[in-house]
Amino acid sequence: MRTRPERFISSLVCLMIFLAIVGLGCRPAPRKQVTVVDGVEVIANPARPLHRNPGRVLKIEEKMKIRDTGEGFYFKMPAHPEIAADGTILLMDWAQLLRFSPDGAFLGNLIKPGQGPGEIERHMGYLVEGDTVYVVDGAANKVVHMTLDGRYLDDRKLIDSCDVLTRSWFVGLLSVLPGKRGVLADMTHRFFCTSRPDGAIRKTYTFLGKAFVKPPIFFFWDIPHWAADAARDLLFVSLSRDYAIKVLDLDAGRVVRSFSRAYPKVPYVVPENAKAVYARGGVPSPDFEQDVLELFLPDDSLWVRTSTIDARKGQLFDVFSAAGDFLDSFFVPIKDKILGVRRDTLFVQETAEDGTISIVLYRNLEYRPD
Repeated sequence: MRTRPERFISSLVCLMIFLAIVGLGCRPAPRKQVTVVDGVEVIANPARPLHRNPGRVLKIEEKMKIRDTGEGFYFKMPAHPEIAADGTILLMDWAQLLRFSPDGAFLGNLIKPGQGPGEIERHMGYLVEGDTVYVVDGAANKVVHMTLDGRYLDDRKLIDSCDVLTRSWFVGLLSVLPGKRGVLADMTHRFFCTSRPDGAIRKTYTFLGKAFVKPPIFFFWDIPHWAADAARDLLFVSLSRDYAIKVLDLDAGRVVRSFSRAYPKVPYVVPENAKAVYARGGVPSPDFEQDVLELFLPDDSLWVRTSTIDARKGQLFDVFSAAGDFLDSFFVPIKDKILGVRRDTLFVQETAEDGTISIVLYRNLEYRPD
């Protein structure tokens, strides 16, 4: 039988454990540091996001697979998936803008090759607005407007190059390699923006990066990654080996915000196809991988694919608000290439041993629409 002191000590230990657990649950949220530099809001987030359970493996399930059967379409370089308001799925590929039903049945190719009205020589990007689609023709410098089922509506000639559209702007990116050879030198990345619908306003925004040029070798030291928020006329731009994302407000005409988060560096591993180049010497080699590898906009939030990969958990993604708040961080348990994220759906390119490509759609079971 326990004595009174033993019971008292046992109760005290239980109380201390309970208070410790409560204390952890009530721990204040990590705080971000905000400064203003030359009118730009600079946000430094801590390593831990606001979510209560960061670092978890995201819960997903496969909901559909679109297989390349060679009948009516083919997959070669699939990119830029989109889900229209009617639930149909669009996917860009080489000389194709493919449309599928919500259950994955092939509905048609919206690209009509050629140089005439409604015809496209080299498509660069597209935007779905309501029940219509705008497709950018990079060769003819025009935008073709059509219905979701491919019926031609009109063409629009452009002055500057264009890659994507937002609600109010045509946006193109031109990267210019440095003139210096054999050294790591500054290069420019220029966004050309023309207002819709009349083209009366034209703006240019210049970002600096670095590149190494020594023919036949050239490579970007800091690969530009960017995503257009069509609804809010924003560009999210990452152009640094370090963790930093700038927000270019096209309507305001300037970079309004820059945000980052404390991030553990990942040691650089020389790719197999570059080992021979580095072995010859004279080529700069980074110590660490580029922190930010891709940007996705599934809805109002920004997903950042980082350089962190766990063999068991998958690829690490961070989630931010447009205001720069570090909302969440989790591993996506997928080893294949993630093409895009739209609302609760992840589009993944799965390549078989014979080279055949399938597009697998996964449902994000944790998705909660606002």
